[in-house]
Amino acid sequence: MLKYAIVFIAASLCSLALTPLVRSLATRLGAIDVPGERKIHSQPMPRLGGLSIFISFYLVLAVASRFDFFHFPADFFRKDHNGWILLATGLVLGIGIVDDFRRLSPILKLFVQVLAALIVALFCYKIEAISLPFGTLRLGIWAIPMTVFWIVAVINAINLLDGLDGLASGTAFIVCITMFAMSLTGQNVGIALVSFIFAGSILGFLRYNFHPASIFLGDSGAYFLGFELALLSLQSSLKGTTTFAILIPVLALGLPMMDTSLAMVRRLLKSLHIMAVDPEKNVIQFFYLDGWSMFRADRGHIHHRLLDLGFTHKRAVILLYAISALLGVLVLSSVYLRNLNHALLITAVGIAAYIGIRKLGYKEVQMLSNGALLPLFDAPVINRRILRVFVDLAIISFSYYAAFLLRFEGDFGPAKNYYLTTLPLVLMTKTIVFHFAGLYKGAWRYTNISDLMRMVRAVVLGCVASALLLWFLPGFGVTSRAALLIDFNLLLLLVVTARSSFRVLEHLHATKDRPQGRNVLIYGVGKAGVQALKEFIENPRLGLRPVGFVDDDLHHQGKQVTGYPVLGSLESLDQILEKNSISEVILAQGDTPKETLEKLSQICSSHNVLLRRFQILLEEIPA
Repeated sequence: MLKYAIVFIAASLCSLALTPLVRSLATRLGAIDVPGERKIHSQPMPRLGGLSIFISFYLVLAVASRFDFFHFPADFFRKDHNGWILLATGLVLGIGIVDDFRRLSPILKLFVQVLAALIVALFCYKIEAISLPFGTLRLGIWAIPMTVFWIVAVINAINLLDGLDGLASGTAFIVCITMFAMSLTGQNVGIALVSFIFAGSILGFLRYNFHPASIFLGDSGAYFLGFELALLSLQSSLKGTTTFAILIPVLALGLPMMDTSLAMVRRLLKSLHIMAVDPEKNVIQFFYLDGWSMFRADRGHIHHRLLDLGFTHKRAVILLYAISALLGVLVLSSVYLRNLNHALLITAVGIAAYIGIRKLGYKEVQMLSNGALLPLFDAPVINRRILRVFVDLAIISFSYYAAFLLRFEGDFGPAKNYYLTTLPLVLMTKTIVFHFAGLYKGAWRYTNISDLMRMVRAVVLGCVASALLLWFLPGFGVTSRAALLIDFNLLLLLVVTARSSFRVLEHLHATKDRPQGRNVLIYGVGKAGVQALKEFIENPRLGLRPVGFVDDDLHHQGKQVTGYPVLGSLESLDQILEKNSISEVILAQGDTPKETLEKLSQICSSHNVLLRRFQILLEEIPA
């Protein structure tokens, strides 16, 4: 371990000494980051900090490679690789340095990043296969594009993470330590030495970059860190320079990659308008994309969200350090896991990430509950019968295919000819049955229980009719009754899901954005009470916000009705009114006893709460 300690300390001291010099140079040359709307800092700060990391890293690496004491593998510094890697590194660092002085267009910077990644993929390393938990995926002609994508993705992930003092550099340091430990486990001495030298170079710079920072990485530093981490992840995950073990780099770089993915999805959904009205042309536009907003910077990154939630600058950074360190521990533990456990680990991390994203309150990515898809159902094309027929044709084909796929456990070969031969008959039969069963008469946005029963009847009759035709018509036959049974279940699920989609989205949206206004309590759990609740939710102009129900039937106590609780009975009404700041009590019972009505009125009067009755009136319009 002595050799590792020597290079680490040497790189740290070198970076520690160089960073003040680079800071002075950046100040004299005008490489300054000026405060702005999106910026956290309030004073102009010198950039170019990555230059000290670059010089320290390559200086110590060049010196150490000259001594046999450090035991670099004989073929580690291949001449045919060194020149190309230095060229690619120079391109990435150079475009970053220019951008630190003068802001360049995102397209130009992306072009240079792709060019540098392409040099690496063509002349040095490329991902020829991806090792997944359940097997290995050979990339073939996609090897070079996949390598380029990975390198560019990591570069921009680190750059987007560089929003708080020390966040990007500290995260990169943790990733380097993780890769160092992984390399030691795999007895990869060359990568272990490079990772530790890189970690030392970052640590020396971090002394000046941690909050309160006196110098920033700048785009030059962020690009260089991202590029080197991408190379290290490729080299440390490669087996004979062919196989990319996806779990290791994805988890190790989990925080910056998740932040980048969230930024891409968030900006895409923000720029994707499902429906908008052009008042000048008086037309409705469906599905249009504001492409430029994809490249507009915002304050929606994870670190910005933490600050908005009340975290201090330093605590937000330390929390994100802890997340990166935890992911590093998971990477190390993955070495001892089998394939199934790899899948379980990825699932657990995915669930944790989902919970974290919800806690951070990203409304843009909650398309199911934010109502963004509801305007689709107002489009004339959605309400045309011919579109529903095409949707059903796709559903029937997919269900029939999936049934055979499941029945034969993924080996679709024996049933392929039978599927292709019988599919036209099945499509025609089920579509005709759906038509005569009335599935194309109603509107999806008004689906109710009677429509649900009609769907069940149509699917049952359609599946029975197609099975009988296959059984009796010559040249067909039934090869698997189990497949037909699976097809019935899948088809019923898909048909009901498609036709209930509007009601489901409407319910999710209504549950998430409950009406604002005066708190009201509904007295009476029954049809009238449920109808009153629905009216208050769907009609925000009333300004009534349902809190729950009150009912004297003990069987309803402690239960929920369409998502709203039954809070108690008339006997506990006093406490309920005080606890929930109720402004009104809505009586939704037509046959309320006189004694109950008098007591209810007395309680409401004593709490200065308005008592009103909910009822439906038919008013005659005079001729």
